[in-house]
Amino acid sequence: MNLSYGILDQLQVTTYTMPWLLGMIFQTVAPNLELKSTFYDRKRLALSVSAAFLTGTILQTDDSKVRYFLMPISLAGSVRINSDVSVHLGTRFTAVTGGADAQSGGDQIEGGLVIDFMQLYGMAEWRLSRVVAFTFTLRWVPYVSDAVVNGSLGGTNPTADLRLAVDTDELKNAFAVVPGFVFSWERANIRLGVGYSSFFVDGFYLVLPGDVLSNVSPEFDVFVRF
Repeated sequence: MNLSYGILDQLQVTTYTMPWLLGMIFQTVAPNLELKSTFYDRKRLALSVSAAFLTGTILQTDDSKVRYFLMPISLAGSVRINSDVSVHLGTRFTAVTGGADAQSGGDQIEGGLVIDFMQLYGMAEWRLSRVVAFTFTLRWVPYVSDAVVNGSLGGTNPTADLRLAVDTDELKNAFAVVPGFVFSWERANIRLGVGYSSFFVDGFYLVLPGDVLSNVSPEFDVFVRF
């Protein structure tokens, strides 16, 4: 679910509620914010650009915690074929950084993670009535960098440094094919769908490999506009 507020006709600010809810479960907030500008909207074509951030900390124990920071940047376009049919295309680049601190016995362990990836998506929308529309969505990840891990182990003499490149082949060329429906009212939209292959996690801007959910790719989202 996300909440959006239109600052201007061409500018809106959005926050996703799921990171906030999970943040409360893990006893730490997960602030996230997205700014979206529709910089071109003429006749049948609309273009928009957006930038966002998501950050938080997961406290595993009193002596260990994991920090994360995501920054996605998106470019999207919508073409209105006619009054009932629209096509939406877009791309999103997400930079992910993370860090971990843990203490085990007399050893202090610190580490950091960096990974970048790009998503492409397209959706055809066929409006069946004023409230209901059928959608067909394709998502694809054409690029994922190797995950670079830097770490150090304190408490030893001398301190041990570690640098690893983690293979991300499971995410490369991840895709999803998802038919679904959108129900639209004046202030709220509900999107429902279920498809095949990888799971693209809205709100966290991440992708889970298909075998995590047995190649089932669900979609459920609620949009509320103010």
